[in-house]
Amino acid sequence: EDDDAERSEPAGLDDVKEVAGSDKTKEETKNGEIDENKNSLKNNKNNNKKDVNKNENTAITDKNGNSENKNQDNDNNKKNDISKSNQDKEDDKKVDENNNANDDKNKNKNNDKKDNKNNNEKKNKKENNNNDDKKNNKNDSKENNKNDNKNGKNRKLGKTFVKRAKTIHNHPDNLTPEQIQQHKHYSKQRTTKLITTMAQALLNPLQDDFKIGTIGSSVAAGHDNCHYDSYESQLQRTLSSIFQSAGMNLIVQNAGEGGGCGDTHENQVFCITHNVSPDVDIIHYSWTYFEHGGAEKARESLIRWGQQMPKRPMVHHLVARGKANTCEGDSKENAMLDNTYAAYGYNAFCIQTGLYFGGHDYDKEQEEGINRFGWQQVGDGYHNTTRYGELEEDEERRNGLGTVYRNWHPGPLGFQIASDAFAYVYSMGVLMALELIEKDMDAGLDPRDRWFVKSTDDRGLLSTDGEYDETELMNFIETENKSLLHDASSKQRLLEPKLSLPPQTVKDMPEPLFCNPLYCSIPHPPSCINYEKPTYGVPGPTVQTQNEWKIWKQNNNWAYEVGKKDIALFKRWNDEEWYQKCTHLDACGGITASDSSQGELVFELPASKMTTGLIIVCGCCGKKVGEDMFLKNENLEIKLNGKVLNKSKMDVYPNAKCARLVKAFKEFDEDSDISKEDELLLSFNLKTNANEVKISHLIAL
Repeated sequence: EDDDAERSEPAGLDDVKEVAGSDKTKEETKNGEIDENKNSLKNNKNNNKKDVNKNENTAITDKNGNSENKNQDNDNNKKNDISKSNQDKEDDKKVDENNNANDDKNKNKNNDKKDNKNNNEKKNKKENNNNDDKKNNKNDSKENNKNDNKNGKNRKLGKTFVKRAKTIHNHPDNLTPEQIQQHKHYSKQRTTKLITTMAQALLNPLQDDFKIGTIGSSVAAGHDNCHYDSYESQLQRTLSSIFQSAGMNLIVQNAGEGGGCGDTHENQVFCITHNVSPDVDIIHYSWTYFEHGGAEKARESLIRWGQQMPKRPMVHHLVARGKANTCEGDSKENAMLDNTYAAYGYNAFCIQTGLYFGGHDYDKEQEEGINRFGWQQVGDGYHNTTRYGELEEDEERRNGLGTVYRNWHPGPLGFQIASDAFAYVYSMGVLMALELIEKDMDAGLDPRDRWFVKSTDDRGLLSTDGEYDETELMNFIETENKSLLHDASSKQRLLEPKLSLPPQTVKDMPEPLFCNPLYCSIPHPPSCINYEKPTYGVPGPTVQTQNEWKIWKQNNNWAYEVGKKDIALFKRWNDEEWYQKCTHLDACGGITASDSSQGELVFELPASKMTTGLIIVCGCCGKKVGEDMFLKNENLEIKLNGKVLNKSKMDVYPNAKCARLVKAFKEFDEDSDISKEDELLLSFNLKTNANEVKISHLIAL
């Protein structure tokens, strides 16, 4: 295959949103870069030729950073000469085409004016005729509804025509040849990180679970569907058999939260290590309808904090909608994030964009009054139900599983598009990792030398909290006697994941583009205690003294945020097992008090991991409770190590649900009078009977 040929993207997650190549990241050549492997996936080529051709050819340099192909430089020089000659011809051709296009543009200018005039006359005539029809013929209601659907008047159908971006920052027509090559380099970096993630998980003898953790809104939670039909549940069922064959469990954690609690991406990213397990292999993020300007700050913070977690997880962004011709590629900020954090695996998938890229002519259908993306529409143009829907005997259930969008939320078939995109890319990552592992084994090499480094101190294989546990490792060696650990008892073969991709230290990471460096360039991710449900991680701040403060959780029954049709269907089935499968996991929660008799609530903050000194408290329930509940509440006294905090120095942050109690330690903020101490105790106390104070989150950084 031609190394210089334009790469065709796989129909899934990897680079659905292409990005303009501009600034190179600091890590693009560090520690040896992964070279293309012309023989990648050769064992699958006959059976999966189309899929293989769509994937970039990726290999890993050897442990010394040397290329495996000694003649590659000579081959590349020849190809560069040929490419340069061909490029000159292409440039001449483009000049001629541009000249012809300008001539045609001038020639047709007057014709366009005439055509516009005629079209306007026809349009006015058509509208008058339609008005006459409505007045004189009541039986035309069906046709009128069809016209209304086309014009977007029937809200039941939701949005009609999917927008097309006018400018795509990553489009080949907008890139120089150098930028196109840089774009391919970014794509290679993403694939490299994907393969590294899969290989390290497969080769780590202490890792029994591969974890994907999702944070997001009601879209991530799967609202208006059964929880069973959410994309996370579908993804776990689809991919589980692959990891089971490696003796591992696939766990897809769904920490999506409905809007009723008042949360947004702005505060939930701070709680990544409590919302999901801190040792996740991949992070999913989905806040489509909440991102209104400035969302790149939260996403960049999440990417950077993820690199300080034990497994250095990739962040993959699910967009519930998307434009017809690009997945967020019309945003300069998104393009910049894609470029800068390609080496860390950052990527995104847009459901509507993916469907458009499949080739179905949705625009033509919409002109005919068929809106595949309308509310309650069954069938996406390719299929009329999900794969598991095809096995369903109940016709009502089978048709319901074919719903693309229930409203603004995807339906089961829409979620299957997302699940399949992720499953396809992750499967290809596993295949490419296995091929490289097998290649090393066939050559008599230890595949661990490619993916791990030998420990030179008392640190070895990472446990769930990222720390080396000698007792755990020794017990493992004695009971399991895994062949992967040669001479492990003498600590000669103790392994830990290679940290060169991504870098081990914050200093090696790119400079932040959008987020505050004081908060996002730190050696530890934020610590958080989140009283909402569900959570899968470990709280950072802990309650030292609770007194009579009460922990509260919203009690939801199985029908909470399940679609009306599904509720009616499962009531008819009257099956307790399906009631459990339908039940959503998310619920608002908090720790609460309403009068002084309930005493003082004291949290111990994780002082050893607090490098900045940021302290945030969030309230429940509502989007704008932060100011009234904390800042303007004269009956609420907040202390740090016994000293009353000055509320005039507090502000609403990072959204209106929360209040920033301390911006930073005084070494970082000249207006602060808070110093870092070995012990940091934060207390809340009501002076008199007052309005209820309900704390949903406490964040420390």
